[in-house]
Amino acid sequence: MPFVKPKPALTAEAKPSSLAAQRNAPPELSERQIREEIPLNWKYDQTLWSYVTKYLMKASGVGFVTPPYVAYWERVWGATPVEELPTYKQIYCTVPYVKTAIDVTVNLTVGNSFELKGSTDEVREWLDDWIDEHNLLDVLRVIETDKKVFGNAYAEICREDEEKGGYVDPEEWWLKPLDPVFMRVRRDSYGNIFGYIQLLTMPPVIFTAQDIVHFRTGTKSWWYEQAYGTSLLRPLLLIEGYIDDFQNDMALIMKAYTKPMLDVTCGTPERPFGDAMIGAVQNAFAQRGPVTDVFHRGDISVKVIGSMTSNIRVQWWLDYLNQQRASVLGVPGIFMAKPEGTNRATADIVMQEYVTRVKMAQEELSDTLETGLFKQLIEAKFGEGIELPEISWRPVWEPTTDVKAKYVGDLYTRGILAQNEARVSLGFPELEGNETLMAAPLANKQKQEEEQPSTSAGTAS
Repeated sequence: MPFVKPKPALTAEAKPSSLAAQRNAPPELSERQIREEIPLNWKYDQTLWSYVTKYLMKASGVGFVTPPYVAYWERVWGATPVEELPTYKQIYCTVPYVKTAIDVTVNLTVGNSFELKGSTDEVREWLDDWIDEHNLLDVLRVIETDKKVFGNAYAEICREDEEKGGYVDPEEWWLKPLDPVFMRVRRDSYGNIFGYIQLLTMPPVIFTAQDIVHFRTGTKSWWYEQAYGTSLLRPLLLIEGYIDDFQNDMALIMKAYTKPMLDVTCGTPERPFGDAMIGAVQNAFAQRGPVTDVFHRGDISVKVIGSMTSNIRVQWWLDYLNQQRASVLGVPGIFMAKPEGTNRATADIVMQEYVTRVKMAQEELSDTLETGLFKQLIEAKFGEGIELPEISWRPVWEPTTDVKAKYVGDLYTRGILAQNEARVSLGFPELEGNETLMAAPLANKQKQEEEQPSTSAGTAS
């Protein structure tokens, strides 16, 4: 009789799942396998761990973000960039479409400002005064532009007073944006930030992690992007190269049309030109410019040689390049002085997706401001343990007043909004004693029907 292996009882760890091949081994089994099969020198390489444990922080995990030997360099000189940072700056400064798209997105992201919620009235009032006094919104426009162009942005917290020989009060702190082209992130192999370095001069400028508020967008788990984020313009490098080539080629073609090639016949078979006469004709035609008159003898004939590019169709290529660029930047055509050419439903979907992008950018700003800036300001002013205010952004996009009045008025008459809520939504001040909801017409009708006696019931009685 063949041997049949008995089926074990199902435990919590061994219960079948839809992905049985991907189930996790129990912790005890996994740890035993590591002890018995993983080579000892993998875990106790003294040379390797001398780099890793020199400045080890607690709760850093065991997975590396960058190789430990590379991190030895990066802790001092910073992670080496792989982005074309100067090229990004040139594209933003010289390509009108790219600059307009980024500026529109930046203005929508920070233009309507934000409100502070949470914490205490005293903390919010003090922080609001600091934000107004130091023009934080202007700084955020610079920060958000750098984020879009370079993938990250840096703002130094300036709080030292050389005359007083120490730190000034937090009311006098201010933010100084720094050029990302010359900034590097000093990190260890686990991704912990030890500080920053500015390579604008020699010797370089060294910052601690608390001296800089570092904003990032498009952060990935990859070697470079984990520290610096991802530039919005990275996918456009190839496309912009093709567009530049197209523009240069078109410039040459236009010059060929304004000054075409000529076939000049000098003399006749019976009376050919001599070398001196041909040289004089060559000089006369060589010095001609666009729309220039040239005088010659009657026995000289001139024929225009047609351009070889006159029949080339290039519109499809230009449309393709522009479409690729627009899809990366993601700004609806209505903001770029270009009609959408689609129906209203499609335009609404495009607008919703764009507004979602802007809201995600606002969340990135909020998280960094709250943890990197507000925390230091409030601890310096009020001490540790104070609840941090949270940023609540105002709406990114609102319809015009006449359009908004229609649906706000409808919500008011249906009893969903009170009069003061409706007034505030339309930009009007509140009125005292207008906090009650208007009874909905359907509710009133149902109430009247319940109060009125039924005619059929009265007849039956």
